[in-house]
This record gives sequence, structure tokens and C-alpha cells, in this order.
Amino acid sequence: MPGSFRIGRIAGIDINVHISWLIILVLLTFSLASGYFPTAYPGQIHATYIVLGAIATILLFVSVLLHELAHSFVARSRGLPVHTIVLFIFGGVSNIEQEPRTPGVEFFMAFIGPVVSLVIGAICYGILFLLKGNTTVLVPLLTYLASMNILLGIFNLIPGFPLDGGRVLRSILWKITGNAQKATTIASGVGQFFAYLFIFYGILLFFTGSGVSGLFLAFIGWFLLSAAQSARTQSMLDNAFTGVQVGQIMTTNPETTPANISLQKLVDEYFLPRGLRSAFVVYGDQLAGLITLSDIRHVPREQWGQMPVGLAMVSADRLHTVTSQQSLKDVVKLMNEWNVNQLPVVEDGKLVGVLTRETILRSLEVRSHLGVQQKQDAQGSVSTPSELPN
Repeated sequence: MPGSFRIGRIAGIDINVHISWLIILVLLTFSLASGYFPTAYPGQIHATYIVLGAIATILLFVSVLLHELAHSFVARSRGLPVHTIVLFIFGGVSNIEQEPRTPGVEFFMAFIGPVVSLVIGAICYGILFLLKGNTTVLVPLLTYLASMNILLGIFNLIPGFPLDGGRVLRSILWKITGNAQKATTIASGVGQFFAYLFIFYGILLFFTGSGVSGLFLAFIGWFLLSAAQSARTQSMLDNAFTGVQVGQIMTTNPETTPANISLQKLVDEYFLPRGLRSAFVVYGDQLAGLITLSDIRHVPREQWGQMPVGLAMVSADRLHTVTSQQSLKDVVKLMNEWNVNQLPVVEDGKLVGVLTRETILRSLEVRSHLGVQQKQDAQGSVSTPSELPN
């Protein structure tokens, strides 16, 4: 996930924190310090409440991490690779790099997360029972963690894709219908329904005095809506492009420019007459790099006449490239992961074509109009989010 950084590694899985997690860390810490802990543990100075708020927030995200690790360990036990877990503003996400191959695998992989959250909550309540009558600071801390983990487990069991409950629903529908595409369509529709409920209820709470709580709930709904729509779109792409290779879709003879001409000649004879924003740079028939308008603008205009394109370009070893034999379905996921709009198609160092988002969408539109679909296989990337309920 862009904007995240690595904080550790557990059992071969990188644990990353997104920059948005720092925002919720601060907001939740001060919210607990000014609201929950002064009521649950009165008589302390404000600094104590801030420390308790920070501890409670960090332990809550440790709970989310355990939830995600459960998803990841089950996925890996079924042969699905997992390399990273990211904690972000709405909770956590396990970056499982392939879709489960059977509905049974998806069921257990999705169901284990909420079970872990509910078990953590039950353990906290069990410790509270043992501490009955005790006034230690552990009581409000455990009470918060117990209630939040129970709420987290229940929230994730809501049958709205891509929540865990939505994935459980999809696995059941997949088993009943025998069609993963149809199951995804239904489950994502249910997910959008619940997302709109969260949005409208959050807005209602906001305008009836709940303020931040309502706004946060509406944002969760918006996130779920976006995730459900993305999952449905990804499923359609998987279905349409299964068995299709990059070479069948790519644009051949992309715009190229020699590496040894000046930037001024590039602008005058290539970019301006052809309305280009970028062009691949070649040495003979070998890909050398990519030159864009941004690269040109970084060079002072008075140097354009002397500066060769090869010195201003992004070199080929810094570009993401694909081959014509690669699965289009897999490459689409890579484009999303790398956040790029085009990819050079290279064979033995030679540029043979370019794959763009525009080309992919045009191909998808044509296939949709013609009713051309392939049988969907079950492989692809999937994220299993654990949202933090408010």
C-alpha cells in the first residue's frame, strides 16, 4: 500500500504501518484520554490519561494485527502466499497474493479473523472476572479492549463484501452456485448495501449531535463502498481476461524517440506535433528508458538544445516492464500495485509494445459488448480488511 513503512517482521510476513495509522493513533489516544478514562478511572492527572489512551490504542491495534495474522497463517497453510500486513486508519489488511482456490479455503480463511477477535475479547472479560472488585488500572483498560474486540469480531461478521463476513457469504454462495463470479457479484452487492447504511446512519449521527463518531462511521461506509465496488470490478476483469495474454491486448509500435537527440528536437519534432506527454527512448531497437513532460520541465530551458534525451530520461532499469506472454489478469493487478498507467512490453531488451489502462478498458468494453467471457479461475490478489468500528 503506497504511503506505508515497515516496522517489523513476523514469521516471514512484513508488518507495515500506513501513514494514516499515525492519525488514528493520535486521535484515538486523545479521545480516550479526554472521554473514556477520566470516567472509568477518575482522580488521575491528565498525563496519566494520555498514557493510558496511548497504551489502549496500541493494544487495540495489536489485536487487529493478531486478527490479520490469523488470516495470513490460514492462507499460507493452504498454499496462498502472504508477504505483508498493513495497519492503516480503518484497521488492517493482509495482502494475500492469490484468491482461494475453493470455497472451503475462503470460508476458513475469512472466518478465523473474527474468531480471533472474539477470543481476545473473551479472554479480556475472563481476566476482568478474576479481577472482580479490584480497582487497578487494568480494569478500565481490559474493559475497553474486551468490548472493542467483541465489537470488532461482530462488525467483521457483517455479511458485506469485502468484510470477513462478506467473504464468508461469498464462500457459501460459491459452494451453492459453483460460480465464483456470481458469488462475488452478489456478495459485493450486499456489501454496497451495508456501506450505504453506514454512510446514511453516520450522516444522521453527525447532524444529531454525535459529531466525530458519525463522521467516522460515514467514512467507514465510504471505504466499504469503494472496496466493494473495486472487488466487483476486479472480479469482472478476472472473468473477462482469464486466459488472455498481454500480447493479445498491447499496442504495437509505440511512440519512441532516439536517445541521442536533444531535448529541443524532442519537443519540436515529437512532443508538440504529435501531442505526446511521454515517449519511450531507444538505442537502436533496445529500450533505453522513458522521457516525460515532467522530466523535460526539470531541465532549464536554455539547456534543451545541448541536453541529449538519454541524460534526462528515466532509465530502463528503473521502469516496470512486462512480457507479451504474461497473463493480462496478473498484469492488471501489478499496474494497480505499482500505480502506473502504462507498461512497456519488452522481449530480450527490445520494446515490442505498450500496455495502457486505456487499452485494457477499451478491450474490456469490446468483450463486454460481444459477450466474450472466459471461465474464471480462482487466482488473483485479495485483501481481507479488518475495520475498526467506532
